[in-house]
Amino acid sequence: MKFQYKEFYADNRFSVYIKKIWILDNLANPERIAGRQVLPNGCFNIAVIEGNGLIIKHMGWEKNLLNGSYFCGQMTQGLSVEILSYSKATIVQLHPWTPAHFSVADMSKFTDQIVPFEMLEIGSDHFSKLPGRSYKEIYKTFLLLFGPMMQEGSTQELIYRASSLLVESNGSLQILKLSEYLGCSSRHLQKIFKKHIGISPKQLSLILRLRDTVDSIAYRQKDILSITDLALNSDFFDQAHFINAFRSFAKVSPKKINIPDYFISFKK
Repeated sequence: MKFQYKEFYADNRFSVYIKKIWILDNLANPERIAGRQVLPNGCFNIAVIEGNGLIIKHMGWEKNLLNGSYFCGQMTQGLSVEILSYSKATIVQLHPWTPAHFSVADMSKFTDQIVPFEMLEIGSDHFSKLPGRSYKEIYKTFLLLFGPMMQEGSTQELIYRASSLLVESNGSLQILKLSEYLGCSSRHLQKIFKKHIGISPKQLSLILRLRDTVDSIAYRQKDILSITDLALNSDFFDQAHFINAFRSFAKVSPKKINIPDYFISFKK
């Protein structure tokens, strides 16, 4: 059986916290899957690994994710993924505002990092039992565990409103206008983003814009072909700035990106 990529979007009331579950299934394959990339998209992820594991390379570090559950912070650059033989990763993708509702941890400590889930100090042993379960069982476990833990407050509400507006606009909403609309200062918005999302509003906006550009390339339309078109479509008015930002994000220029090398979400 060959490697399979699958994804399942949340379809009930908890979809406000969980975006989708995506699966890298190499469990029945004696061959490893190497040379693949995962790009940032502004979301957090919780990865449940089974089998021989994954090898992740990112920004100078390398980790072998063995059987277990891991918390993946905000990524600011693409990372390299190697899926070992007889291995599987079931990944719960959380919206950028979700951790603020269940954790008091400083998310900036997890930016560009993947750590064992227990480092979040949630205090549950259920996560050690997740490997080997189906994605539906994993999803149900998260519903049962996180549902009662979700907290509301002024900070959570502000983070939700701010980041959801950025997501809805694909990062095109100017941060100054965003803070004015929300009735808070840009400085305050940056402070709570750094604490609860791990990156600034400007960084999240850039990630969303560049990821939207990659999707435009992957599902190319006739009116989005040239570098100029891609730059303008991403709200860049300086082509050189766009190319540099894209290269930092995806490690290649827009013209040289080879979509099959990346795990890209299916087009909804």
